[in-house]
Formats: sequence, C-alpha cells, structure tokens
Amino acid sequence: MLQPTTRSRCNIFRRFRDDRNGAIALIFALAAIPLLMFAGTVIDFGVKSMNRQAAQDVTDATVLSLAKLPTTSTDAELASKADAQVRAALKKTPIDDLLVRARRNGDDITVTATGTSPTSLTRLVGLTGMPISVSSTGRRASGNLEIALVLDNTGSMEGAKLTNLKAAAKDLVSTLFKEVDPAKPNALRIGIVPFSMTVNVGPGNAGAAWIDKDARSSVHSQIFVSAANRLTLFQQMGVAWGGCVEGRPMPYDVQETPPSASSPDTLFVPYFAPDEADTESSRTPMWNSYMADGVSSGTLRNRQGQVSKYRTGGIQRTGRIDKDSDNYLYGPNSGCELQPITRLTTSQSGLNAAVDAMTVRGDTNIPIGLVWGWHVLSPSGPFAEGAAYTDRTTRKFVVLMTDGQNQSATRSYSSNASYYSGIGYIWQNRIGTTSDDSTARRNAIDGRLATLCTNMKSAGIAIFTVRVEVSEGTSDILKNCASGSDKFYDVQNASDLTDAFKAIAAQISELRIAR
Repeated sequence: MLQPTTRSRCNIFRRFRDDRNGAIALIFALAAIPLLMFAGTVIDFGVKSMNRQAAQDVTDATVLSLAKLPTTSTDAELASKADAQVRAALKKTPIDDLLVRARRNGDDITVTATGTSPTSLTRLVGLTGMPISVSSTGRRASGNLEIALVLDNTGSMEGAKLTNLKAAAKDLVSTLFKEVDPAKPNALRIGIVPFSMTVNVGPGNAGAAWIDKDARSSVHSQIFVSAANRLTLFQQMGVAWGGCVEGRPMPYDVQETPPSASSPDTLFVPYFAPDEADTESSRTPMWNSYMADGVSSGTLRNRQGQVSKYRTGGIQRTGRIDKDSDNYLYGPNSGCELQPITRLTTSQSGLNAAVDAMTVRGDTNIPIGLVWGWHVLSPSGPFAEGAAYTDRTTRKFVVLMTDGQNQSATRSYSSNASYYSGIGYIWQNRIGTTSDDSTARRNAIDGRLATLCTNMKSAGIAIFTVRVEVSEGTSDILKNCASGSDKFYDVQNASDLTDAFKAIAAQISELRIAR
C-alpha cells in the first residue's frame, strides 16, 4: 500500500503529464534554444579549427617557396606570388574575405592570411563568421652551405649515363646558385670529387705537405723489392705524375685525421702503377708491362718491383692496353685519367667546366671517393678549407652518386690476383682481406664504406646517396649511408637523374631555411 507522501508525488506527475495548456511545450522550446546554440558553437568552432589549420599549412608552404626566390624579387612580386599561391591552395577551403599579405624584413619573409570561417547554426543569433588569422615567417639564406658532389666516373658510366650525370650536376649547381644572395657571395661553396678506383688531387699538389713526397708511409714502398720514392721514379722515367693518390692505410682510409709528417701513414701516397712482369703463365707480356723487367728470373712481384728499371728511356710500350676491355693507358699512371678534384669554390662557371671535363675509366671504389668528399668539406687537412664544425651558421652536405657496387676485380692468371688501383694490389691487404673471391672483396670494401658513412654523419655532415641503374645486389649499403630514407634515391633510368638532383636541391634549400 502506497504511503500518503508517495501517492501525492504520483498525482503531481500525473497532472504534469495531463496538462494541456501549452506551458510545458513553451518551456521545452525555450530550453532548446541554448542547446541548439551550444551545439552550433561546437560545430562552428570545429570547422574554424580545421580551416585555420589548413590556412596555417598553406602559409608555411608559401613562406618556404618565397624564401627560395631570387633575392632580386621585389616586395610587390613577393606579395603577388604569396596571394596567388595561398588562394589557389585554399580554393576548396571555406574562408570568406580572405586577405593575404607578404612582407620582407631583412632576411625574414612573413606571410599572413586573414579571413572568416562561415558559421551554421550560430547564424540564428547573428554570428555569420568566426575570424581566422595565421602567420608564417621564414628566413631566406639563414645559413651558409658547403656541398661536395662525389660523382662516379667509372667505365660503366660511359655514354648516356655520363651525359645525363653532367646535365643533372649542372642543373643542381644552377638551382642552388639562383638562391644565393649577391650580398653574401660566400653563402654557397661547392666542390666536386670525380672518382673511380682512385681520385685525382691534381698534379700541381706534388709538393704539398700532405703528400708523402719523402716516401715515409708504410705502404709507399710495399710494391717494390727495396725502398723507393714514387715521385723520384716518375722524374727518373721522364713521366709526369698524373695527380692520383692511393687510399690511406687502415684506419685512416675512413677517417678525417689530418695528414702530418709526424704520423707518416696519415699522408697521401702518390698513385704509381708498377711495370708488371714481361711474362707469366700464358700472358706474354703481362697486363701493364711497359718496361723490361731488369731481371730474368724470380716471381712476378720480384720482377715488377725492381727499382733499378724505372729510369729514363726505360719505357718500351705506350698507348692503350688492348688485352682487356678496360683499355687503360700503359705506364705508371694507368687508371689515372680522371678529372681532378675541384675544391670548394663560389664559381659556378668553374664548377660547370669541371663537370663538362669529366671522363670515365676504371672500377668502383666508393669509399675512396666519399672520403675525399669529406676532405673537401673538412676544416682540417689536406685542404682545410671547410668551415669549423662549431660554426652553427654553416651546414655541410655530400651528394654521392654511383652506378655500381664496390669492386676489386680478380685476376686468377696473375700473381697479383688483382689490378693495381687506389688500394694497391689485393695481396697488400689494404681493405682487410687478401681473398681471391670477388664477393669477399666487395664485402670488405662495403664494410669500410659503412664505417666511413657513420664517421661522416657523426661529424655533422648530411649525406644524400643516389643509385643509378643498378640491377644487381641490394641497395642497403647506400640506403644506410644516407642521412635518412628521404635522402636515398634509387634511379632506375639515368634519364631521371636530373629529377633526382632537383629533389636533392629542394631538400638542401628547405634545410637551409629557418621557420
């Protein structure tokens, strides 16, 4: 049985339910207005937030693009380009009364966009739009750039690939120089390192302090049967040193350690292809036999290493070696037909001339090219022309391009078991193996490359790697060498090299701009 109080409450609710005078409907109608306003405000603020974020993204992108324009661009041109770009990008974004402004203050460029985000339900109370205002600032040429282009000039690059490489390299150089502020001519410096199985530092450096001109390095006389000075032998033979050098002995081959006479193995040994034996096995004469042995017996290494035969008038064979498809020159400069390294320069015309002069010859040794890219950028020797690593206004980049895998070709018919190159002969154990297996040799050179890439990145150098028309092996070594997955380019057709280099130039430019 219901208690009196409970019964009274039921009667109240019953009367409330049965009331027909419209008061309750009015109450509900009045209550619905703030509810609708609240819901409309939530929706409109959400739309405004999305529109504002879209506008912010667009102004950010616009600032980056304006910061890449030539410094000769007028304020009117900047404003016009900013207005056109922002409006085009926000064409499908509901923003009314859009107003775009661009202003320049020294190196800073600021783009602002204002307008209103249209409302929906809140229009019922007269709120027709919510204000939007965004701003982005970029600093043009906020830092200096030092870039080394390390370019594969091996024999496999001959023909269309070399043509495409030259076009791509010059396009990259042109793109970067277009952004240089005339008031800051040293804001961009570029060097070029053509490489194959050696590099050419320029014959004019024969007397440089960083060249092992006194034959003190532990590997200088290793290919001879007695002590010898390679530069002296060139003079005795009446042959000019071609300018190529060997890689330094481990561990200096993958280090930046400055060359010093007090530590002879840090010096750079002149490249010298020895006269190989007159006869061995079925090969008569041997591959690079350009002199008489001087002795009639002994092993190949003994006969090719006879110091006394390297004398004036001793050369008996010149021209090109016709026994192999490599077609090297006979003589001590065999394999050294590369364009010399171009040190850091602000001369666009000089860089273009160096690119145009590139030729191809030889096998692939990526570490020997890449380490010289490091030397070009280094503030220490051998060139010592790069900005200090502590200079926060300068960023350093290497662009490494190759069309092949590391290689030390085997020669089963020769006691040398390899061709002479920037790592000497394989029996000298300059890469950590003396194996006759080509895969073992490649793995050893790949290991040196991996260590080198790590060392360079640790020093603060950003590395881009470009792999061109390589169908064998994996791309892992170059992927891992790059300073991020977005800095590795696998180009399947050499005709696309220019596009890859354009993308790299764009990345370098964006990394240069402060936001």
